[in-house]
Amino acid sequence: MSNTWLTDDHRIDLPALFRYMGYDLVKETEKYELFLKRKKYYVVVYTEKGYRYYHVGRPQLKLGASHLVREHLSKVEGVDNESIWGKVNGYYLEVLENKELILGENESVSLENVAMTYNHFDDYKNVSFKSSSAFYKDACTSEKFKGAIHFSEKGNPLFPLRNFQNEVCGFFVDDNGVGPLGESAIGNSLWYSNIPDSIDWLLIFKDPLEALAFDKKFQLENVVYLALSEINYQTTKILFEIKRLTKVKKLVMTFSGTKKIEGYLRDLHFISFINDANFQMSLGEKDIAIRFQMQDEKSFLGFFNKIKKFNQGLSSSYLKYNAVLDQNLINQYSILISKDVDGIKVRVPLEVNAIKYFVWCYFKNYLSKSLDILKPKYPNWYMEWEATQSIQLKGKEEALKTYRIAL
Repeated sequence: MSNTWLTDDHRIDLPALFRYMGYDLVKETEKYELFLKRKKYYVVVYTEKGYRYYHVGRPQLKLGASHLVREHLSKVEGVDNESIWGKVNGYYLEVLENKELILGENESVSLENVAMTYNHFDDYKNVSFKSSSAFYKDACTSEKFKGAIHFSEKGNPLFPLRNFQNEVCGFFVDDNGVGPLGESAIGNSLWYSNIPDSIDWLLIFKDPLEALAFDKKFQLENVVYLALSEINYQTTKILFEIKRLTKVKKLVMTFSGTKKIEGYLRDLHFISFINDANFQMSLGEKDIAIRFQMQDEKSFLGFFNKIKKFNQGLSSSYLKYNAVLDQNLINQYSILISKDVDGIKVRVPLEVNAIKYFVWCYFKNYLSKSLDILKPKYPNWYMEWEATQSIQLKGKEEALKTYRIAL
């Protein structure tokens, strides 16, 4: 039996193998080729060890052809329940016997030779560009954001997204609106400002533009601003690891959107990924279904009584406009609570006041020791900062505490 199994990666033409396996070539440069399949991006480079590829979310991990074969076949069922090893062995031998997938001895390679540490996202940065925007010029010279903002060849601001290993795996880009750039690995990364010697604040935003506007308005010291590319288990895990390492008492959520309701929906989505919250949500067409554990009696009673107060207020305000209550209509806009063996079930209507009230109520009774919530009076922090630039409001800025979510 051979003890040199899967050791011929150096002979395999990796770009040709990607095409052979049905991956789409979506970009080609002098240093790398970018492939796409099922919404996943792969970067092929040529190094001192021959062809290698990496997932955009893990640029520090360079892989060979045998890794691609294993990854590909792990999703393909074999004949007669064939083991993964049998599938890999057969396919690998098939590749080695295909002359179109094998490099010739003197065959030249079209890609430039790069270091094993190469990361193609570094090629997006234009290190010599200086922003003409006063908004970004101030930020670029601030100690808080040096190295946390770059610019593309076109002059668009780039905000590096980093994974759990602190490697750049994409960018937020401001191109008439802030969003992830191209193949950026938005599922397992976040952006953050520079880390000061002493940290008092960890503030979470929907994107870096919001963080910059917030900083211009409040000019906090000893702060780290963070922006999640996508709210999910991985990005939340990174966030709480940062909280643990910095030993900050609370995370501060400052999510916003084009409308206020978007910020509150982001709050709920974020809470659902907190490990110890036992909080599940499902967004429907007309309402949000939420389930969580009751935990201690005191917290639940506080929560229940506040929700009861909201519903009573809904009925009393209805009577200002109608002499007779329409209970069916009131129930549509009420927050409904029930218990079952698995915990507490709540139905929250898709109405901004109800969602805002629920977020505040749940936060106050269950999360106030580990989280805080700030909300702009305008739909987002950029609009909030922009409004304070008017001559009428100059010098009349409100204190940060007035933006804490409270009813």
